[in-house]
Amino acid sequence: MLKAMNKPGLESMAAKQNGHYRKPIDKTMLMFGVLVFMLPILGYIVFSSDKMFIIAGVMGLFVILISLFKPEFATLAVVFVLYSNFAVVMKTMHNIPEALAGSFTLLLSLPLANYIFVRKQRVIIDYVFLLMLVFFFICLASAFIMAKDLTISLEWLAVYFIEGIVIYFLFLNVLKNLDILRKTIWVLLMCGAMLATMSMYQEIFNNYGQTFWGLAQRTHELEEFDDFHGDVYAENRQASGANIGGKNRSGGPVGKPNRYGQILLVLVPLGLFRIWTEERRLLKLIAGGATVLILGGVLLTYSRGGFITMVIMFLLLTAFRYITPKQILISVAVMFTLMAAAAPGYFTRVESIKGISSLFSDDQGATADGTTRGRMTEMLAAFLAFTDYPILGVGPGQYTPFYSNHYQSDPDIAFRHLGRARRAHTLYFELAAETGALGFATFIAIFSVLMIRLWGIRRRAMHIRPDLANLATSLWFSVFAYLGTAIFLHLSYQRYYWFILAVAGATIQVAKKELEETEQGQVKTSPFVQDSNIQAKGTL
Repeated sequence: MLKAMNKPGLESMAAKQNGHYRKPIDKTMLMFGVLVFMLPILGYIVFSSDKMFIIAGVMGLFVILISLFKPEFATLAVVFVLYSNFAVVMKTMHNIPEALAGSFTLLLSLPLANYIFVRKQRVIIDYVFLLMLVFFFICLASAFIMAKDLTISLEWLAVYFIEGIVIYFLFLNVLKNLDILRKTIWVLLMCGAMLATMSMYQEIFNNYGQTFWGLAQRTHELEEFDDFHGDVYAENRQASGANIGGKNRSGGPVGKPNRYGQILLVLVPLGLFRIWTEERRLLKLIAGGATVLILGGVLLTYSRGGFITMVIMFLLLTAFRYITPKQILISVAVMFTLMAAAAPGYFTRVESIKGISSLFSDDQGATADGTTRGRMTEMLAAFLAFTDYPILGVGPGQYTPFYSNHYQSDPDIAFRHLGRARRAHTLYFELAAETGALGFATFIAIFSVLMIRLWGIRRRAMHIRPDLANLATSLWFSVFAYLGTAIFLHLSYQRYYWFILAVAGATIQVAKKELEETEQGQVKTSPFVQDSNIQAKGTL
């Protein structure tokens, strides 16, 4: 039982337990949700693309004006712009000046200044952030000692500093309470549902030319391999996966199907735990609808790595008793229904996974397609590079232009002739090849510390603050989803990774404070749960 239920200044916990209290829905959040979901669609219909600069300017001024009075609105706006890749799309597809497109993160200075100078709260520096700095200096040493082209390495380091260290620090220090954390998760769900809805519109109406300003890009050509010369053109189009059953793969705002599948899959655990945690039936339905839309968007990418990670994630949820066997059967039925309706070619795509076994055995039951053989060659080539340069690697950003072609040609691992420099197509081997054992171990330590601490919050909060337990667990599975798909993808668009780690890091800081207050009897009303009878799901 929670203590100090009748402390002065607190709302009646008894009323909540009896079901007579319902926290009103935040009107600001409701308005933001309507704008996020409807504005891009309506704006595209009303305005032509040559007015994008004006539209972006008006939207920016609107956000700035509101943020001056409500600093947290700036945080939510940056979350939406970052995760939807809106600023990058405006720069690359609509000629918005780079300085203007990149300045959206400056909006975070408003809530940050509010917390530091108005509310007099301290700046947060956690172990993950310190490890990120250690990783930066290891990469810097690798660059100066090992790099053949220092300019490339310094550009790599600049991207990591801005999209990694800066993003993590800023969000760690502006996501300071449960209310803003909850709103951030809802903005992410709305953003994912909006992007997935655009992709589904293209599929349902067979209108692939409608890209919604570039937020719903499509892959109109074959896989990356197919612009090579030689035996590539002899590969079967359907096996390549870029055009399944005559339908193009959805690339979302990044234009890369596998990457789009990754950033959508990360949101699925957040949606599931909102369904389980929210007390209001309306919010449960909205969370459920958003999750189904996001899953549909994942399927439209035809990502095999995303599918494998999704299956493992649902098996873990079942093992930890978040999902019952009956629910998993229903989930499988829903999944297959979505696949049959939205992405029927996915069955063929997933079936091709069986061909991997033929690369390492005499199994004649299935044959690996060209894409699989190429991906495996890329991965093993990076691993070979790591074994030759085990301490500091070859230098950040150096593997692809200077080493990949050589190692890909090794007859012991060359399942396919690639013919030119290629990235490793796996975060882990490529990072090991470029930063060596020192960098790779530090990178592993970064997310290991975070996930261990999230799991510790879950165990600690399970019986006294189930809302916090569910929150920590949802972020644990989100990080897991990214790391799982990263087995098949390199670290491009790394801002998504460090952002989700920042949300997880902020969750740890907020949850620790909330748990300390709860254990001391200083109970506060949690915005994550409106009914104190809600229990944490799963097992310890």
